[in-house]
Amino acid sequence: MSQPPAKKALLTELESLRAFGILAVIMIHATSSSVVNSDPNSTLFLILVLFNTLSKFAVPLFILISGISLFYNYNDKPLNKQTATMFYKKRITKIMLPFLLFSFMYYATIIYFRYGFINFEQFVSYFQTWDFLVKLLIGKTYAHLYFIFIIIQCYLLFPVLWYVMRKWPRLVNWLITGGLLIQWIYMLNAKEMGIKYVTSGFFAYSLYFCIGAYIGINYTRFYAFWERKRSSIALRSTLILVVAISGTINVIYFLREAQGKLLFNDSFLVQIKNEVYITSACLLLIHLALRIKASRMEYLKSVLIHLSHASFGMYLLHPMFLRYYRMMDVNGSPLVYGAWIAGGFFLALIGSWIIVAWAGKMKGHWVLFGPIPKQKSLGQ
Repeated sequence: MSQPPAKKALLTELESLRAFGILAVIMIHATSSSVVNSDPNSTLFLILVLFNTLSKFAVPLFILISGISLFYNYNDKPLNKQTATMFYKKRITKIMLPFLLFSFMYYATIIYFRYGFINFEQFVSYFQTWDFLVKLLIGKTYAHLYFIFIIIQCYLLFPVLWYVMRKWPRLVNWLITGGLLIQWIYMLNAKEMGIKYVTSGFFAYSLYFCIGAYIGINYTRFYAFWERKRSSIALRSTLILVVAISGTINVIYFLREAQGKLLFNDSFLVQIKNEVYITSACLLLIHLALRIKASRMEYLKSVLIHLSHASFGMYLLHPMFLRYYRMMDVNGSPLVYGAWIAGGFFLALIGSWIIVAWAGKMKGHWVLFGPIPKQKSLGQ
């Protein structure tokens, strides 16, 4: 009698990465409106740009995590119709309903603040327009929902890429190169092709998904390599140096652009500066996540896992906190204004975290916030 295949080890380091990702997402959204409205020559603007720009790895990191998770978990499974059907049922259905519900909720919020509420019939009529339908389909009913649209594209395209990698295994070695070339072709030609929402397309992130896919397929070798190099000062120093230099270039570029003095205007160079920073930042965070996994910092691990489990729901919910928080008038010194921005970050973080964690204890929570694994309270 044949033995069932051994269950793969859980990659708890991915929990830390998701936690890093949601912190960066909330940081971007907490500072975004202030970056737009602040004096580009002020010290406060510089600080805001630092936090905002250096957090731009957030969405690519989540895409990379998806690549690792999907290929790590499915690469050894039988390639057949049943596996594909189960994949779509498990992945797509559990994010579609929360996505649709929050799309309606955020669009209703926008309509209410823009036009008010006169009567029910008129309010409903706004949801019967092409504008709403198009925005719903591409995740544009609210600024942050485009990410869910990208993840849906990842899930739709994954079985195709999975089939290709299984059919022609040698192509695995070309995954990252292929992802980079596809991303370049897409990003450098999207506007000429008439694509309006360029960064809502999966191909804007194909490099990061393919890096994740390559790591997921070769995770045993990748982890063995890290085990050998985990204490390497040269590896750690190189990653930190690349992140520091590329991050500085990105910050300076943003500052000069805001001041009307572009550092450079070549689209290819703009792509390179983004890709080098994001890729190196993601690799450094993977290194950090693995260091945390190997450490004895149990409380930190518990916090990061708790945050990771709530991250999908928090992603959907946190902009609502920021929207109402920003209705508060703030006058005063840059220090007071900076404290107000920090307050928005912590409100969005803690408020959404508490609500999602509380909802996770109830049956049917996946309808609104997706699946939330059962977990112990922090400190237990």
